[in-house]
Amino acid sequence: MKKFILALAIVAVAGLLYFYYSEHVSPDKNTSLNSTSPAKSDKGSDTVIPTTGKKSASQKLKELTTANAQCKESRLDFNSQVRNIHQILVQALEQELRHGKTVRELLSYSDQYKTFYHSYEDLLLQAQTNIESEKYQFTTSPGILNHWRGLSVIDNFSAENLPIIVQGLQGLEGKALGLSMNFALNSEMTKTDIFALLENDETFNTYLQSPLAVNGSLVLSPSILFVLSGQKLSLEEFEQAVSLKNFNVNDVAAAIRNDLPYDYLALLIEQTTALEDMPVIAQSRHDAYANLADLAAARHNVKLLQLLATYGVHPSNELGIITGLDIAIINLPDEPDAYTDAERLPDRYLATINYLMDKGYKAHGFDYEINNEPTIIFEAPNRQTFQLFHQLAPDIKKALRQADLVETSYYIQQVPADNSKVSKAIDAVEQKKAALNAQSASCASIEKALLAEKGFMDHREVYALIKRIAKEGGNTAERLHDIDPVLVNLWRKTSLQGYTGQNGQSDFVAMLKAQQFQKALDYSSSTPLTEAETDSLIFALVQHTEQALPIWQARVNPLPPSDLLMFQHLSVINWQKLKNEGFDFGVKDKFGNDLFTAAALSSPEAVELLLNIDLSPVLDNLGADAVDLLLEDSYKNGQLHESLSLLIPAIKNVEPNHYARAARLKKFFPGEYEKLVQLDDRFEVARGTKMNEFRWRRY
Repeated sequence: MKKFILALAIVAVAGLLYFYYSEHVSPDKNTSLNSTSPAKSDKGSDTVIPTTGKKSASQKLKELTTANAQCKESRLDFNSQVRNIHQILVQALEQELRHGKTVRELLSYSDQYKTFYHSYEDLLLQAQTNIESEKYQFTTSPGILNHWRGLSVIDNFSAENLPIIVQGLQGLEGKALGLSMNFALNSEMTKTDIFALLENDETFNTYLQSPLAVNGSLVLSPSILFVLSGQKLSLEEFEQAVSLKNFNVNDVAAAIRNDLPYDYLALLIEQTTALEDMPVIAQSRHDAYANLADLAAARHNVKLLQLLATYGVHPSNELGIITGLDIAIINLPDEPDAYTDAERLPDRYLATINYLMDKGYKAHGFDYEINNEPTIIFEAPNRQTFQLFHQLAPDIKKALRQADLVETSYYIQQVPADNSKVSKAIDAVEQKKAALNAQSASCASIEKALLAEKGFMDHREVYALIKRIAKEGGNTAERLHDIDPVLVNLWRKTSLQGYTGQNGQSDFVAMLKAQQFQKALDYSSSTPLTEAETDSLIFALVQHTEQALPIWQARVNPLPPSDLLMFQHLSVINWQKLKNEGFDFGVKDKFGNDLFTAAALSSPEAVELLLNIDLSPVLDNLGADAVDLLLEDSYKNGQLHESLSLLIPAIKNVEPNHYARAARLKKFFPGEYEKLVQLDDRFEVARGTKMNEFRWRRY
């Protein structure tokens, strides 16, 4: 049940992230679910139109705010505009393929196209996939799950839970989010559950495309779920079951990618029609497979290559484009750590390379020298590369040195622009792209002008300033704090870029992710946690307060976390639960910051809870304090934050940064500024006080 609740939380978060990613993420970025809760909306800071004493300034600000809102609306549709531009070329390529043009012929136009988020080769593969997909039944409607039998093979897909999951997925239907939610197979599935999948007569081979994934398969059908689960059956039971149904290359591809044992694969292939077809579900932006043999080469499965050969299915052998040997080589491990114990390296790598070389396959690449040592860089055109010096296993390295390289005369010869459909489509794409880029440039100019009118520094200038001061040496934090405390926070965030509290290499983090709380408790009570593990535990403490609190309290030689801001996502109920269970709210992060900042961002109730247990906010550390954040929030929402009245009595001295934020309120929301002064007249700003140029919110 706990895993189910987590899955539902992910579905809900995915719906919220649609709006964030549509606005902030370019189509060339790979988006996925974050490991932390989403930050609170910044909508108010861009949509509230402040009042000001100068009518002209107010009018300009209003006009810029309106124009910026229109740009944001346009950016929400940016991904679809890019897809529409791509579709011009994809449709032209589809038409040419249907009229008999070969891939080799169409690749000769690739130099005419200037990459626009997707390469020419990406779009050609999409055209091929579109044509091949017509052979199969695809759907994007999660409602089909309500009609499939046997879904209990998926963890937590009970009859009770299924309607809720479907409802969550339906909220994402038709939205290109670039994210997936991966479920596991039910470890306690029964043979009855598996056989139930065979009862889906009309939709057995209907493929659902949605954010839902099972065991890494981004496309689902009863047939795919069957091959993913089939190993739970005996070989005889599997043979009898597959004889009752028809399968296609997509089902076999899912089986290959999930390492279905060879004997099971052989039985499945016997029942598969059109084995030479392209497995469309196996295609991705960086992997293209013309047939199952290409996929077998990528998985280094020699027995499968030999079996497919008996059916007349062989790896690609397009000199100047791609060969099966290319595919096998570029899918070798390229991390040195993979070869630290060469004796335990799987035999399948060397066996696949030798098999393909014995069959006469060549590879694309070129000789090269590194530190006066000859080596080979394997690189099929428009594909990933594999450099021989990455390969530290002597036997494999020796075999690769003997590979025949494809002569450059076989490479695709490019043609100049002509009157063909493809050249015309490329020209049309360029015109549409130029118009979209002009629109984006105009919107960037409007956004910059709006920032200036609001008195904020552009984010590029902010980070340039931080970088310059950090390079100059000295006490960077102090120097940044003197300019504006939030610069300290931004600097620390930049310094930690690439660090993640969810360290995937940690056994402890793996326990928390799997919600193995008893194991995590045993670990925490016997082994000192690293800072990364401590941060992961804070994440778990917010998400699973009751289960994670004993783990937190059992820590030995505890380290302070990198920050405590995750507590801003803690519900009021869970703040109270922590109090009832004796949680130490006096905890501080490694910079000496307390929980008041997170509490201020969470709720007035959280602030009151801390004050009621006689804690006082730390307001003299380097970096933004809780008062800074509440004043910023007051400007963002155009309304004085109710927690300010709780914290103001704890302020010994009103600092320059507090005055700078009060000055912003005075200019843009004079009524709220008057309320602030009524709370404490020390916040009355002197004439000429400059507003803050820097913001806490994410740039």
